[in-house]
Amino acid sequence: MFKHASRFPRIGMRIVKSAVSVGICFLIDYLRGSHGIPFYSAIAALQCMQSYHKNSRAMALRRMNGTFIGAFYGLIVIVLQCFVLVPHNIHYTLYCAVVMLGVVASLYTAVVLNIQDAAYFSSVVFLCITMVHIGDENPYLFVLNRVVETLIGVIVGMVVNAFHLPRRKRKDLLFVTALDDVLISENARLSVYSKVELNRLIDEGVPLSIMTRRSTASFWEAAGDVHVKLPLILMDGAVLYDPVENSYIAKCELDYGEACRLTDTLRDLDLEVFQHAVIDDSFLTFYESLSHEGTRLLYEKRRKSPYRNYLHRPLPEGMGAVYLTAIDETEKINAAFDALQARGVTEHYKVVCCGADGLPGMALLRVYNKDAEKLNMLEKLKEVTGYEKCMTFGSIPENYDVFVHASAGDDVVKFLKKAYEPLIWRKKDR
Repeated sequence: MFKHASRFPRIGMRIVKSAVSVGICFLIDYLRGSHGIPFYSAIAALQCMQSYHKNSRAMALRRMNGTFIGAFYGLIVIVLQCFVLVPHNIHYTLYCAVVMLGVVASLYTAVVLNIQDAAYFSSVVFLCITMVHIGDENPYLFVLNRVVETLIGVIVGMVVNAFHLPRRKRKDLLFVTALDDVLISENARLSVYSKVELNRLIDEGVPLSIMTRRSTASFWEAAGDVHVKLPLILMDGAVLYDPVENSYIAKCELDYGEACRLTDTLRDLDLEVFQHAVIDDSFLTFYESLSHEGTRLLYEKRRKSPYRNYLHRPLPEGMGAVYLTAIDETEKINAAFDALQARGVTEHYKVVCCGADGLPGMALLRVYNKDAEKLNMLEKLKEVTGYEKCMTFGSIPENYDVFVHASAGDDVVKFLKKAYEPLIWRKKDR
């Protein structure tokens, strides 16, 4: 069980690795006789200390390319300064013009070589050589050391960033976590730590899925930065969605007749209805009127989203609906729920009430197929993915394997890391 509490964050492994890499750079300089400037190798190491290994490799390549280009043109300027400008007592303004041309050459070379992302580093290295160390006793040696120290820093940063304690990975266990009130906080966003670590784990092969009451559109808006690969349980268990293929593997919906009858029932209670359907792997929302304030506000809030498609027409004949939505003032929605309960609707269908995010005083009422449950769709997920065992995380006691207090997403990710890749010297799970 995890309990969220306000506290200073612990020093993360990336911070520790950054400090270690800087220390190694200084140690290497000491072993080299302290003839260099370890500042440059330390800076290169820190720049390569990225959140993801692929980003570290990309940064290392940019850093090296930029260093070689900048050092090359810096060396040319040093030669001109020593053998042309100084001996002929040429005015300093001409040297400034040469430096300006060197900046152009450094940037343009990166463009010509199609490594534009190295352009900044090439100009920085060039300026460092020509404007900071041009007066050194041996500027040629500085140019050489500048290249060597950058390579040292890049290698140190890459090695330290890639280092981790020996672990074994659990490939036989499917991990499934709820999203709202678990991974994401009250502001409907994942923390930076959760996003980075989840993506690292997923990229390294952790079998992770997510279950949520959100629609496909709402999921992408809240957690689109997560590199999800396995099918997701969305719409409170009404669908199983494949984010890689952008397709719906399974759905538990209201048939056309049920959707129409329930829509009429809600209209009898003076509620306007959005009918949500999955048609040819497209999530569509149908509506017939927006005369009530709540439906108009919800429509205006969501219609501009690139993930949503609203159609001003009734549900096409013969098509089912994955769920229905009504929105109005909280008191009216509560009264409507009581009326549906009195009519016996809640015995045959799943009816859920919840607050309307971003619309104070408003509430949502949703109607699903009775069997549209997350845990029911979880069995379908296991069948599709081939996993027999799973571990679930959620904020409802007794419904999940691991109970999570609200907004303890970072703790969930830390537990997931330990469960997926325990240290090899720990006792194996029995």
